Amino acid sequence: MEETRGYIYGINGPVVKVKGSDKFEMQEMVYVGNKHLIGEVIGVTADAAIVQVYEETTGLKLEEPVTGTGGPLYITLAPGILSNIFDGIERPLKDIRNYFGSFIGSGADFEALDTKKKWQTAFVKAEGEEVCGGDIIATVQETSLIEHRVMIPPYIKGRLCWTAGSGSYTR
Repeated sequence: MEETRGYIYGINGPVVKVKGSDKFEMQEMVYVGNKHLIGEVIGVTADAAIVQVYEETTGLKLEEPVTGTGGPLYITLAPGILSNIFDGIERPLKDIRNYFGSFIGSGADFEALDTKKKWQTAFVKAEGEEVCGGDIIATVQETSLIEHRVMIPPYIKGRLCWTAGSGSYTR
């Protein structure tokens, strides 16, 4: 996918007006300015896009770049999320504190979850079994009280043709 780029034309607090491209789409996640602040397109006109920035915009300047991601704002849902504390855009507060100190800095880019940690995964369905929406195919124990269930999405049905097998896996 070709990268969408524009430039900052106006700044009003957390709202930024972007010109230079007519390719931005509603609800698209964008990186704003040289610090790559996270934002979301909340309005599109014939000649501009309006972006809500979800970080402190102090220091942004006119004509800094705005880059589209081609997809919506998202969060990672996986084991490890329930035993962590995050800011509003799913950056782990512990990592932010270790990097910035007591105050959240702008443009921080941290993985939401530990991508190297392995989680014990137990498959409860086997290859060849028929499955349908809502069926649990595997479980992952995050803590002694929290069990994640890997489920077949709604409206999907069929036969499992392959599973990785029970074992330890990263997210």
